[in-house]
Amino acid sequence: MADPITDADREAVRRLHAEGQSRNAIARTTGRSAATVSKIAAELGLAFSGGARVAAATQARTADATARRERLADDALDGALAQVERVVEAESARDARDYATAARALTEVHAKVAELARHTKTSSAGGMLDRLADALLGPQDGAPDRG
Repeated sequence: MADPITDADREAVRRLHAEGQSRNAIARTTGRSAATVSKIAAELGLAFSGGARVAAATQARTADATARRERLADDALDGALAQVERVVEAESARDARDYATAARALTEVHAKVAELARHTKTSSAGGMLDRLADALLGPQDGAPDRG
């Protein structure tokens, strides 16, 4: 059976929590289990701020994903335009068809990335990308022309 929780345990948890230590760090310092530290913290009305760290990490990851989507959309559009230029200079009908197919695939990638940005509302440049996609492809899914 576990040792009973003492006033010294409660005071140690209160002090270490005030110092900003995490639940697990307090558990290591006091030699008590993380569950016991959580129980003591709850009795004392204390909460751990791990949620704030997780929220900050999530926000950073979201910002990184947004930047990566914007880069992907830009690269796909640049690639599509390069393929369109190659169609004109193609030496054979087969080459022209292949370049046009590649241009279409890259344009679809751009459109899907822009749609993702529109739905997640995480892209600061999403409005610009959406307008560009609409200009190239026309409004999608019955969306009004943003002209």
